[in-house]
Amino acid sequence: MERKFRHVCRLVLLFAFSLGSVMARDHIVGNSKWSIPTSNSFYSNWASNRAFMVGDYLVFRFEMGFYNVVQVSKFDYENCSTENPYRTFLSGPARVSLDEGSDYYFICTIGNYCHLGLRLLISVEKPEPPSQNNSSYAPAPAPAPNVSP
Repeated sequence: MERKFRHVCRLVLLFAFSLGSVMARDHIVGNSKWSIPTSNSFYSNWASNRAFMVGDYLVFRFEMGFYNVVQVSKFDYENCSTENPYRTFLSGPARVSLDEGSDYYFICTIGNYCHLGLRLLISVEKPEPPSQNNSSYAPAPAPAPNVSP
């Protein structure tokens, strides 16, 4: 009975750890407010230190009327333009779901804020499917054979 209990406990712990690894995360953009950064590379540096997975969320904290968030194409991102915006968020905080593994581009369209560095590019990864052969419970190794001299 005790052996079965330990096995069940291992399975529960394995499930809990695997569940934690696939839980969606909220990423507070810039770890603070979405605002004009101190350098043009601020948001790219912030993004380079994170792993974004399908199912995660970006949270843009900003004051309505002073800033906005517009999801755009790569072309619009590179040119700080909004010829073909995908989504626009006018009030903060804006919570953006990352639904597919791809690159996402965001800019602020107020004034020249985008040219001042208020833009973000992230790459979202698809989670790897769980391996069918992955098990935390392995049988004990066979005893070494007795070898007599």
